Amino acid sequence: MKTMASSEVVGRERKHLNLLAFDIGGTTIKHGVVTAKGDILQKGIDVTPASMALLFELLQDIKHRYAANYTLSGAAFSTPGIPNQATGFIDGGSALSYLHEVPFKQKAQECMQLAVSFENDANCAALAEMWLGSARKMKDIVMVVAGSGIGGSIIKDGAIHRGANGYGGEFGYMVMNKHGETFSSITSPVELAKRVSAAKRANIDAIRVFELAEAGDEVARVEVDRHFYYLAVGLYNLQFTYDPEAILIGGAISERNDYIPRIYEKIDLLIKANSMVDLRPNLWKCQFGNDANLIGAVAYFNQSFCPKPEIAG
Repeated sequence: MKTMASSEVVGRERKHLNLLAFDIGGTTIKHGVVTAKGDILQKGIDVTPASMALLFELLQDIKHRYAANYTLSGAAFSTPGIPNQATGFIDGGSALSYLHEVPFKQKAQECMQLAVSFENDANCAALAEMWLGSARKMKDIVMVVAGSGIGGSIIKDGAIHRGANGYGGEFGYMVMNKHGETFSSITSPVELAKRVSAAKRANIDAIRVFELAEAGDEVARVEVDRHFYYLAVGLYNLQFTYDPEAILIGGAISERNDYIPRIYEKIDLLIKANSMVDLRPNLWKCQFGNDANLIGAVAYFNQSFCPKPEIAG
């Protein structure tokens, strides 16, 4: 088994690096060996542990699985929350409260005995698309990821725009109406499923909610229509706030073939009803799906440790 310290990574040619990439989510941890050029050599998935101690035990186990077959040059993490590159902590909040209690980067370095980078999950998805995916030839994009909440990222002139307080791209906190409902609480597929489940007194996921709506279920139909309306409002506002080349839509629910067309239907109604400027956001589906965060974590590792990382096409 061979691993590499941080000092050995700097200056090493990217083509020789195999990186251990992690996408830490609220329910699962996706992981894999990814070359520094973005090729996934092997990947897997495990259930997210219930504590920090168990998490680091799992990370060590995953490392040993891959290290039997690959020389690992570093560990690249995609995480929820707001990674603080100065302190090593993950600021903000997430479904994994224990992630925010310790200096994650330093603890991960001790655990993995590798050079470590960490970046927000939505930022990772955006970097993946800028590097090798749908937005490869673009410099200014917005990423919106619909899942347990609404994640987001702003890429400005080819680099992550974090803002003065590190909350750049945290679109889920936007207040959408006079009732104080946020972009996340209204448009998150998970929250959508919770509302329909409560109304029907059943355990229904978001995919099933859309199926019920298509079948004519009135409760599901109303909630899905509301989902698309507020999604259109949020995306239209983002277009005029930042005016990106494209807004990329991610998350499992966005894989539906009718997802972007239905957003456009609501945007067109907004434009018509309010005599707005006839500027439609350029909406794109993400190319890499569930692999985006792994690839984007490696993109950020390249930026952090390797010379001239060529993140944008």
